[in-house]
Amino acid sequence: MRLIHARDLASLQQRLLSSPIRLLLIPLSWLYRFIVSIRNRLYAIGVFKARQLPCRVISVGNITVGGTGKTPAVIAIAKHLQQGDVRAAILLRGYKRASRKQVTIVSDGERVCATLKESGDEAYMLAKQLSGIPIIVGRHRYQAGQVALERFDVDVLLLDDGFQHRRLARDVDILTVPVRSVPRDREKLLPAGTLREPVTALRRADVILLTHTDAVDMLPDTKAAFQQLAPNALILESVHHPIRLYPLVPKPSFEETEFLHTAGKALAGKRILAVCGIGNPDAFVATLRRYAPEHVSLLAFPDHHVYTKVDVAAIDTAFQTSRADLIVTTQKDEQKLVDLVADREVVIAVLEIALVITEGVEKFQEALKKEPGTS
Repeated sequence: MRLIHARDLASLQQRLLSSPIRLLLIPLSWLYRFIVSIRNRLYAIGVFKARQLPCRVISVGNITVGGTGKTPAVIAIAKHLQQGDVRAAILLRGYKRASRKQVTIVSDGERVCATLKESGDEAYMLAKQLSGIPIIVGRHRYQAGQVALERFDVDVLLLDDGFQHRRLARDVDILTVPVRSVPRDREKLLPAGTLREPVTALRRADVILLTHTDAVDMLPDTKAAFQQLAPNALILESVHHPIRLYPLVPKPSFEETEFLHTAGKALAGKRILAVCGIGNPDAFVATLRRYAPEHVSLLAFPDHHVYTKVDVAAIDTAFQTSRADLIVTTQKDEQKLVDLVADREVVIAVLEIALVITEGVEKFQEALKKEPGTS
């Protein structure tokens, strides 16, 4: 974890990427690139074959580690399909889940059927947020998809983080990419860099969904760069729009209406401590800063972090040190914190965010209708 001022985020990231340790990892990065490239080539020439399921499959993923807006995109797509009376289920790997079951039904669409530990944080968050949409986790997405079809008779399967999971065939491949993170050929793959695949993998995408497009001024140049990298892909723009701010644990000393109004009224002029364990804490801070707080400090934990009482003590200390008026966290962190802070006097608010496509909505909706076997 780290407690830093928001303005130091970019410089911290640059220091990490240029550290001497990274140089020692470059040979491993070369090896990883070789293995991934061979694997992709074997799929391209048909030596490795993706398995088909008898329904439409839409994959949402990325080619970099860290938060790219993938899960908010899955939520937005799931709600869009639901509004069109399309029966959909969401399949996830269930990262860091404790269950050893091959497949776990986290939600049957009506109730949550598994615990946070059995589900993994992202799957559990989806189960809490989405009604009428089954959520299933399993390492092998084909097997999880079979369960979804047998149990729930769905029309569409949504793969959360499915771009690298090539064993299951898909009809639409969507990549979410932060607008500030245009991949370059010279960038290193894991573990020396942030790329999960070479930049050439962008050509497999049917749709590239640029996220946080309100964070840059040169958007046309950015879109042109992606168009060169993926000439056949549909390039779309999106923003993360805050919906509401609500208390993690209701406090009688605070009027609930304060949190149900717009985030701007609750954050303006306040000293904020942002607490999160997500892939892109920079974006979370940037969202908070839109609403003119007096100051934003960040206490960042690793992505998918499981909080403990020691962490809660660190949050209390950071709250005092930063002289904050309010602690704000994410929906991904909500369920992992709620039981640990139930008896705390300090108010912790949760910021609910939705992904909104700002350009190309109609084209995106058409892309989602692509049927199995069509080109």
